[in-house]
Amino acid sequence: MCPALKAHDTLRTRAWSDPQVSTHLALLPGIAVALVRDPPLLELVVLQSIVCVLSIIWHRSHERECGLAKIEHAFAHALFVYGALQTCYSPTAAILCMHLLCACVTLSVYVATNRRPDLWETWHPVGLHVVPGLWSLVIACYHRSLLDVWDLRDSK
Repeated sequence: MCPALKAHDTLRTRAWSDPQVSTHLALLPGIAVALVRDPPLLELVVLQSIVCVLSIIWHRSHERECGLAKIEHAFAHALFVYGALQTCYSPTAAILCMHLLCACVTLSVYVATNRRPDLWETWHPVGLHVVPGLWSLVIACYHRSLLDVWDLRDSK
């Protein structure tokens, strides 16, 4: 690529109203509920807040691949794994179904948009921002901290 074009490409920025950026608002209710509940679900607050901030930075930079992007991707994958682990502790069958639906949609959109880049602009914001936002809200409303679930002292 022409160096001048490459330099211009690194300066491109998405608008705050662009769906790739604005759909991050869907992540905020899960963070808020996890923070204000008693006891707070701190691992969800921390993990999702990091993902939200890094993802906004990545999308605003027009998905420029760099070291920060690798960190964002790692945290986003960790958030998916966190949701999958919480699925194993679903308190009811209805919540389990909601978890499975969110996980399947998120994973399907991730795979589809990586195989078919032409779908990315349309489906990435829905499948990787809105649906995970709903998923985290379910976790924040109905789940205990995994740190509490895995605390072996409770079994005495």
